[in-house]
Amino acid sequence: MKMKQPNIVSFFQKSSGKVKTKPDGEEKENRMGASSDRELVDGYSSSSDEVTTNHKNKKPSKRKSLVIEAMSSDEDEIKIGVGAGQSKKPKYSRASNASGASTPKDYNGFTSSGVSDIGPSEVDFDDEDEEDNSKNFLPTIKGSSKSKNSHGSTGNIDFLKSTKNSKPEKADDNSKQAPWSFIREIKDADGNPIGSPEYDPRTLYISKKDWANMTPFEVQFWEIKKNHFDTILFFQKGKFSELYEGDAMIGHREFDLKITNRVKMSMVGVPESSVDFWIAKFLAKGYKVGKVDQCETALGAEMRNKGTLPSSKSSKAPPKSKTSGNSIVRRELRSVVTSGTIVDGSILTDDASTCLLTIKENVSASGGPSFGVIIMDAATAEFNLSQFEDSTNRVNLETIMSRYRPKEILHERSCLSPATLRVLRNSASSDCTWTALKSDEFLDKDECVSRLEEIFQENGTVVPEVITSLYSNTDIMQALGGLMWYLKQLNLDKDLLTCKNMKILDPFRCSKTMQLDGKTITDLELLQNDCGEESHLLKLLNRCITPFGKRLFRHWLCCPLLESNEIRERLDVVDYLIRSTAFDQIFSELRGLPDLERIISRIHAGACTVPNFLKVLASYRKIGTAMQKICSLEDITGAKALENLLDSMPNVQKLLEVIEGMFNLEENGKELLPIRGKDESYDEALEEESNAEDALQKELKSAQKLLNTSDIMYKHIGIKDIYQIQVPAKVKVPSNWIKMSGTKDCARYYSPRSTQLVKDLKQAREKKNWALKDFHLKVFAAFDKHYKIWHQVVKLVAELDCLLSLAKASTALGEPACRPEVNDAAEAMIRFETLRHPCTTGRDDGEFIANDVLVGGKECRMILLTGPNMAGKSTLLRMTCVAVIMAQIGCYVPAQSAVISPVDRICTRMGASDHIFAHASTFKVEMDDARKILREASSKSLVILDELGRGTSTFDGHAIAFAVLHRLATHSNCLGFFATHYSALTEDFETHPNIAPKYMLTNVDETTREVVFLYKLASGISPKSYGPHVAKMAGISSEIVQRAISISEEFEKDSKERFKNKKRSNGNHFNLVTQADTAFLINLVKNGLNDKTAGPKEKLEALKRIKAVLKSSLNKNRI
Repeated sequence: MKMKQPNIVSFFQKSSGKVKTKPDGEEKENRMGASSDRELVDGYSSSSDEVTTNHKNKKPSKRKSLVIEAMSSDEDEIKIGVGAGQSKKPKYSRASNASGASTPKDYNGFTSSGVSDIGPSEVDFDDEDEEDNSKNFLPTIKGSSKSKNSHGSTGNIDFLKSTKNSKPEKADDNSKQAPWSFIREIKDADGNPIGSPEYDPRTLYISKKDWANMTPFEVQFWEIKKNHFDTILFFQKGKFSELYEGDAMIGHREFDLKITNRVKMSMVGVPESSVDFWIAKFLAKGYKVGKVDQCETALGAEMRNKGTLPSSKSSKAPPKSKTSGNSIVRRELRSVVTSGTIVDGSILTDDASTCLLTIKENVSASGGPSFGVIIMDAATAEFNLSQFEDSTNRVNLETIMSRYRPKEILHERSCLSPATLRVLRNSASSDCTWTALKSDEFLDKDECVSRLEEIFQENGTVVPEVITSLYSNTDIMQALGGLMWYLKQLNLDKDLLTCKNMKILDPFRCSKTMQLDGKTITDLELLQNDCGEESHLLKLLNRCITPFGKRLFRHWLCCPLLESNEIRERLDVVDYLIRSTAFDQIFSELRGLPDLERIISRIHAGACTVPNFLKVLASYRKIGTAMQKICSLEDITGAKALENLLDSMPNVQKLLEVIEGMFNLEENGKELLPIRGKDESYDEALEEESNAEDALQKELKSAQKLLNTSDIMYKHIGIKDIYQIQVPAKVKVPSNWIKMSGTKDCARYYSPRSTQLVKDLKQAREKKNWALKDFHLKVFAAFDKHYKIWHQVVKLVAELDCLLSLAKASTALGEPACRPEVNDAAEAMIRFETLRHPCTTGRDDGEFIANDVLVGGKECRMILLTGPNMAGKSTLLRMTCVAVIMAQIGCYVPAQSAVISPVDRICTRMGASDHIFAHASTFKVEMDDARKILREASSKSLVILDELGRGTSTFDGHAIAFAVLHRLATHSNCLGFFATHYSALTEDFETHPNIAPKYMLTNVDETTREVVFLYKLASGISPKSYGPHVAKMAGISSEIVQRAISISEEFEKDSKERFKNKKRSNGNHFNLVTQADTAFLINLVKNGLNDKTAGPKEKLEALKRIKAVLKSSLNKNRI
């Protein structure tokens, strides 16, 4: 089902530059913590004994509370008068989600009360965006003891709830307060209005006149927004991230975020520390979200304009704005995130892959559909490229959709056929996002190649061979071209492509794994079902302890091994791990590892935080230590696959020593510092900082001497108003000292000299911060030089985790459970004694009835299964297939003994359902599945069909079931189960050499009509289906049940009579079955034995089929 893309444009149409507040009595309760006395995140409360003054040394006035009613977004810091200050620690409210649940502290730094030594300047907006802030917007200050918020608490501000008394600021020019013309009449960049077939909602047209009427910050905002008009943009403003105009209205509507005005634009804001939390919430609603980072502070912008800021060698400065000039703090769009391109692990909700599927459809030479498909996991920078031809039912495409469950589908607009669209819509999850690009945005092959070479040349590398080998593949290159164009718009193309984590995906022609299509994965409940999390196979077997191990195990389950030797080698490892408790104890030390596979891709992009980088280093050191312990174990011999894995594990200890030798850790262990003498820029800034601090200490001594008192000290108010000279209230100071804040006991000042020294100190610290950022990128680059090694370690640890998971799952199966024996028979065969379904292990709902399952080898290759409803036929079919899959992934099987010859494919046809959106009835779905099985099944395949033909009339259904069963048992020669209620089929195939009739035992009391299901498989034919008896169990009235029994007996009698007459009439004729067999034999001889291009294997397969057909026909006395 297609996820509806939220309409962002409509919010811009509704927005008029003014805040629309709710009428009295209509304000909703704050969803993020509606306590009447809660403290506020975007402001602060003052102490009741604080004294505030203004700039011009007016007489101080005592105020009980200080409340900011509106927040200035375009100021770098809020000035509350030169003399205003506070000493009381503000408390911050805890945000919660829309349902009222409390927000995790990881997402919101403003969750604790009583943050130590924090003042008004610590909750600031270090961001002087306008040339003259005072002319545009200033916060409204209220200093009355009566000032309260809407809940009646004193001195509080709430960033989550709209204030009904808030009013937009007046402007000198009324024309500038009116909404811009480009919002009143929205057009895209090409001038197409909304409603036009060519309208592009991603772009916005802005006229020169509108540009001229904007402030510098507005210019900066709209320069980015005009190219991402369909995207929610979070603009970083100091310690807050803010949404404007239509984005703000969406934030207010969806999450009840407080909305206010910023000059002509509506605005909502959230703390920068919790922005990832809010991005995740918008993504969950289906929005595309962009993050605009603040690249410098206000002081940094000032220093940049003066040329006093050191140039960065590693970091790329944002480009100069064409219209906003240099006066404004620079910002750049870091990336745009969609549901399928999430790169930040903190936004992802689980360890499962979050994939984007790019699809390009063409017509093959044979006239069928041909696809180029790319599955990208942005979080791990992994690209899987595939090209394949498909059937009219798009079976292969459906398989890819089932395996990867993409969160987003990228396609070319109006270029997918109706059949392809139906398959995608039916297979996609309800929360999948659809993104359509224009035809010229899907780059052609030449443009794609040119862009690839440009990206890798800029990165100083060459295009990977896996890509160059596909240059001639038009389908894949066109799909890659579309994906590259899309990633470029999201600012992710270089970060992801240059990781070179690419591989060719060939799931339909690969000879090393069993083929499981999407229908089979669903029917066997391998990955999910409707009965809860605990009852599917992935949940039962996946016991991995690392995030990357869990993802790999899911892949193993969908692609079981096919080669006998590989299966046996993996089982040898599982045997060893079951015996070795030491291995498990050592490997368990890796529990709790971060998602290294995702984080190293962030390090490659230079977007990793220092704490996460330190976690990565510690994790690799932990892995290295654990591998050394494991390699020292003496009893590993005999597990060849495990020995090979450990031998291929790189030694990362020396690499870690080189990386860690580049830096020192701060005392708190949370910051990377350059080694003194190794980074010139950092050393210079550090010296300037030390000199400024020494000069400030000398200034303090001079002040003590000047005022003739030692009771003078420096006081830091937050992180900006630092080194204020605190003087007792009774001490007089020179008239040229500027009073900053005070209490009844003291006052705080800046002297002319200390003012300059504080500025010098701040500039030195700014230089130091720039040098540190540059140094961090150097360290990240040094780590990234060995990306292949780090990635290889992750993959090897993931494999070890999966192997250990198989061992744990095997021991948890209960008794009986055994190691499956894998033989190299030319034809597939399976033999299980006392087989149970693995998902019944540990359940308290009674003892599961085990069964012996013997198919192939010396036994018949096809079982014709009959029995009543609810007798356990479907369960038997499923557990047989599940046991084969478990054996071929290298797991133990819940049986007394197990022998298999690997099967190359499992095909299923189970259940009854229609596909209304695909215009397919229940019977049509049955026939589509049957057609696919008849086309794909080979002598090494396992096929299960459950009640084929029930979607049509009795006679038509019987005829179709007969024809399909005959084809599979006689021509395909596959292994299989054919469950049916058509009892006449058992008579049709009673002498077929490849078909064995079996049924599920049932006891029926004919007097009370009570049915007792024994769930036991037995040879023979079920006498009846006992449908009326099951109807009685369901509560159908006795009269109706009795009537049904009478009609059933009459119908059965008539059917037997017609069958006997049919046999007598066909006794001397060359019937249709024999004619079909003869035609099949002629075709085999022609295309199998006489075909000069056929190899030995193909000719041997043809001979086997000829033998099977002749045996069947002679046995029926039809030739």
